[in-house]
Amino acid sequence: MSRRLVVSLSFLALAAVAVSAAAQDRILLAHMTPSKAQLYIANADGTAERTVTDSNSLDYDPAWSPKGDWIAFTSERSGSDDIYRVHPDGTGVERLTDSPAYDDQAAFSPDGSHIVFVSTRAQGYANLWTLDVGTHEAKPLTTGRGGDFRPSWSPDGKWIAFSSDRGSDLPDAKGRWEILHVVDLYIVHPDGTGLKRITEHGNFCGGASWSADSTSVTAYCMTAQETWDFRSGNNEGDDQLAQFDIATGTRTSVTAPNGIKLSPEVLAGGVVGYRRASPTSPGIFYSDGKAGPQGKDIMTATWSPDGKQVVYARFLRQRPVDPIRVFSASSSFELYGTAFLPSVSPDGRRFATTNTGPAGSTLFVIEDG
Repeated sequence: MSRRLVVSLSFLALAAVAVSAAAQDRILLAHMTPSKAQLYIANADGTAERTVTDSNSLDYDPAWSPKGDWIAFTSERSGSDDIYRVHPDGTGVERLTDSPAYDDQAAFSPDGSHIVFVSTRAQGYANLWTLDVGTHEAKPLTTGRGGDFRPSWSPDGKWIAFSSDRGSDLPDAKGRWEILHVVDLYIVHPDGTGLKRITEHGNFCGGASWSADSTSVTAYCMTAQETWDFRSGNNEGDDQLAQFDIATGTRTSVTAPNGIKLSPEVLAGGVVGYRRASPTSPGIFYSDGKAGPQGKDIMTATWSPDGKQVVYARFLRQRPVDPIRVFSASSSFELYGTAFLPSVSPDGRRFATTNTGPAGSTLFVIEDG
């Protein structure tokens, strides 16, 4: 393919999908995801960082096993999002799920024999499933048309906490056309019984992490509007870490420095580790004011059982101009991702696309051959 510069633009374009008239089975779409993500391990203070995976794909959302011998994670290395596990030294990679559905956000049971994860394999809805690590047999845990996210298994094995937008009316963002994500915390027994909401409905609380005695969970909470205001990490802000008693729902504030605090985890001694989203000082921090690995490219993190190490994903974001083939859940269609607003010519031999940068946006025309 040859590339020809056409014109520079001063606006940001919205995403679009275009279908070639010459080949209806090929779809060109805006490719908004990161181009690569890999897992890293470092000491809790950020020293001695090293890679765990390097698949030249997307590896993310790690979860450390209770014994510290495995790290479960999500990868797109085989096409669709599936759950894998790997030893902390990078050896023994094993695929645990094999489904064209979206499988993500794994968490281990206390004995490490099972994981709970999010899957869209039930008619496209994001429900929780459990998986026997030995046999790879998967069973549904929750059902419904809402989305269930970020499960966490209690240390005593009796409960699974998760966040869910079930029952939400998805209100509009203030002055915008986008809707807000209203999410509550729930708990459920591993056999699917005892479902219970433990937070007051109307705002957002997510990323539950259990206390060592399994009596409470700590989560990050914000107003529904702040889910829009804080979405990109390009603005400074402040949300709250809160602890919830699972028996009474009583909420207690967790003292932590100001900032947008995400993915909290309760560590030894009651210190809470979390990822801070900030344009000036992003990375991993702790409720006692200490810092860990730094960088805006750091996403969800989880700590080793002793709290001395942390594993996390670093995301590389490069929006391609030339089309890159991406996974398609249907064998009837081939999907190709590019930058913003792709549009295919009627004869199917050329397409136009927009690429953005610090100086603005640039329009390209790509010609076949």
